Amino acid sequence: MTELAFVDGLAVLEARARRAKIAIWAMIAISICTAIGQFLESAGIVDLASAVINGPTLIVAFAYMGFGLSYLVSVVFVAMWIHRAHANLFAAGLHDLEYTPGWSVGWFFIPFANLIKPFQAMRELWNASYGADNSFGSETPSAVGSWWACFIAGNILLNIGSRLEGPETGTGGAAIGTIVSGVAILVTVGSAWFLLKIIGEVMEGQRNHLQVSEAFA
Repeated sequence: MTELAFVDGLAVLEARARRAKIAIWAMIAISICTAIGQFLESAGIVDLASAVINGPTLIVAFAYMGFGLSYLVSVVFVAMWIHRAHANLFAAGLHDLEYTPGWSVGWFFIPFANLIKPFQAMRELWNASYGADNSFGSETPSAVGSWWACFIAGNILLNIGSRLEGPETGTGGAAIGTIVSGVAILVTVGSAWFLLKIIGEVMEGQRNHLQVSEAFA
């Protein structure tokens, strides 16, 4: 695959940023509906196991089905944006980087390493886009730290909720698990919100700082 010049890579990144934002906003909307469904289910207002299907039950069922699909679609578009954004760093002449475009995405899928490596790669991306210090101990951009904190917390809560919803916990435990899962989804929405901020900030950095630096390189 031919490497793109920075200006061409930036144009590609602009398009990928738009697609990623649309996918994230769609995921946020469906996630909020899913969380509301979890709370309605825990309150007994909606019963997906019932043979009687009413309007609210049908809406919640569609929200549940859409949640996984919207999450998967957003993952694909965000991964494409991350890969291109990192590639732009190299295209701009920044080669003293720890993370390659491929591994900036790949670390998300490596067990245990995915607890810290994606955060470090995103931190490097944000800092390099602004020409900021990325050495150990330097300040982490607030949006990056908040995004990762919500991402990890949401996944932990979702795992706890799923375990509590198991048949071995009984009706009471399942109801609590449903509430925890709803809260987990809302925390994940927070992560998505901060990711939108990161995309906007990185785009601004690459347009206004990295592009100027590359022009004078």
